[in-house]
Amino acid sequence: MKNQLRNEAWRSYTNERNDKVSREHRCRKKDEALPTLPVPCLEATMQKYLAQVEAVAPNYLEKTRNLVKAFLTGPGPKLQQRLIERSQKVTNWATDWWINDMYLSIPLELPINVNPGLVARPKQFASQRDAAVFLARFLTELLGYQETLDKSQLEVERIKSKDGKTMQPLCMAQHYQMFRLYRRPGCSVDERIHLNRASSGDHIIVAHHNQFYNVPVRAPDGERITEADLTQQIFKIMEIPADEKVVPVGILTTAKRPVWAKAREELLKNELNRRSIELLENCLCIVCIDDDVLPTTFNNPYRKEDCWLGNRDYANVLHHALHGGGSRYFAANRWFDKTVHIILGKDGLWALMYEHSGGEAPAIFRIFEELTETVNALPSSENILRSYLTEPEKLEWCLSEQSCKDILEAMSSIDMLVEDLDLCILWFNEYSKEFIKSCNISPDVYIQLALQLTYFRLHEHLVSTYESASVRRFALGRVDVIRAASPEALAWVKAMCQGDPQAHVGGIVQEEGAKKVQFTIYSNQKIKELFNKAVQRQTKEMLDNIIGQGIDNHLMGLRYAALENGEPIPEIFNDEAFKIIQHFALSTSQITTKNDVIAGYGPVVPDGYGCGYNVRKNGFIFSCSAFHSDENTSAKKFAQTLEKSLQDMALMLSK
Repeated sequence: MKNQLRNEAWRSYTNERNDKVSREHRCRKKDEALPTLPVPCLEATMQKYLAQVEAVAPNYLEKTRNLVKAFLTGPGPKLQQRLIERSQKVTNWATDWWINDMYLSIPLELPINVNPGLVARPKQFASQRDAAVFLARFLTELLGYQETLDKSQLEVERIKSKDGKTMQPLCMAQHYQMFRLYRRPGCSVDERIHLNRASSGDHIIVAHHNQFYNVPVRAPDGERITEADLTQQIFKIMEIPADEKVVPVGILTTAKRPVWAKAREELLKNELNRRSIELLENCLCIVCIDDDVLPTTFNNPYRKEDCWLGNRDYANVLHHALHGGGSRYFAANRWFDKTVHIILGKDGLWALMYEHSGGEAPAIFRIFEELTETVNALPSSENILRSYLTEPEKLEWCLSEQSCKDILEAMSSIDMLVEDLDLCILWFNEYSKEFIKSCNISPDVYIQLALQLTYFRLHEHLVSTYESASVRRFALGRVDVIRAASPEALAWVKAMCQGDPQAHVGGIVQEEGAKKVQFTIYSNQKIKELFNKAVQRQTKEMLDNIIGQGIDNHLMGLRYAALENGEPIPEIFNDEAFKIIQHFALSTSQITTKNDVIAGYGPVVPDGYGCGYNVRKNGFIFSCSAFHSDENTSAKKFAQTLEKSLQDMALMLSK
């Protein structure tokens, strides 16, 4: 179904340009020296694909082998050649197609399904004015950062090269784009609007009580307004009381993309609405001031002491950042299409939510943390207010009967989605990455195998596992997919589960009256050997991806190479095994931050899990998600089982 939707969207996707790089993908001079993304070897990708089928869809392995042979002797080489030719014409052969395939052609709602959230350590303010000062200072620093971007003066990030001796530059395009992109809904495919800095980004939108306010950040003379000016504007907005008559127009951005696209067209029929939408689309960012807290019904404590703010636990605050609690709370106090949302709660909640097609977490989370640290270190100051500042401009709406109906339907839909989301946060501190490194294992490889063991213990089989792999070593690179399910991982998890009460794998089970007796056939030494093989396989998978040899971008590119020429999709991509391989029931991501923050997202399929993990010096923070509507998944059970997996792995290595 998902592939069908993508194919239908592709047919209406008329903006693809074969012979030139689209405007939003133009590489800056600093990135011109970066290598281009390679096109992997076709035969190597097919062998890796077969290994995936062996691990997660073994019943289809023989048929898939035949399909692979037919593909390699049939359309495969021709499609491969087209990719090679495309790579010679554009800066990055995968990125345009990947953004369309991964985001723009998917009709799902942005909250939970797409937009990740991050919650930093809460703030403490003595008064509302202090909160306004903090926000103004943060925005002042943000404006300074934007000016650095405008001047193309951002320092290039670097990472160790493959040889481990030199530092390799990374593509900085995501940093330059994050405040210049807007995701506009479409009936068949969304559109990424690349904003012109000459006419946009000189104002922010402040959301309060479901009402939006336009706050210019440039004075009439063209200079940036001062911190004191911003403080005054924000404080004025904070003092405006809630109005029960306000219609929550922002809730429309929570709807499925085709639904929101039609509702937007209805709004645009009125000139007043057109101006409000234009201001929202062209702002630098959205600042959300939430005047209350989510109730403890959003709590899902792993342990009783897992409190973050008062009676709110870790899961509660992540709910707040991801979706705002639905229409009864703050979901309408957002404009989910905008790339960056800064969220300040009444109780000091300090959070970020962003639209994912605009960039990856390392770029967006990094600037949020760095600016927060800068503001925290600033001394108090007294700035003189300018006298010309006007009242913040309230965005006005003129709503038709159809628009009011659209809003009511959107409220109902987001509330159902919010109620379905199941979150649980595991803060694991029994050991840290230093222990893992002492075993000569990559912490990321180790955690990915722990997740495989966890899923197997819960469901007695492995599934396709998504872990985003940055390919920023290449010009305009975004991500590929590190796949942790492998034949080697499967062999190891079976051995690890030989003594589990409910897992009858890896050993011989005999009946003795009403009691089951299991005979172990794996020694600890054998389990270690299997683990080492799984580690080697996963390490190679990780390294292959970051040097541009992953399979998911390649498989996607081969499909699009056929679509672009109006040819039938090769049979290998219509096969049931391919659908299973593309069904990521376990979606994971290492979310590396400077501080102890909680960050996560929802599952990407109805019967799946999401698991973001923050590798800290003192342990790991796992944000586990599932959907209540699927009776076979549970975020809390996943977290509990993951904790046991991590404990058992350390025990295995210590023997």
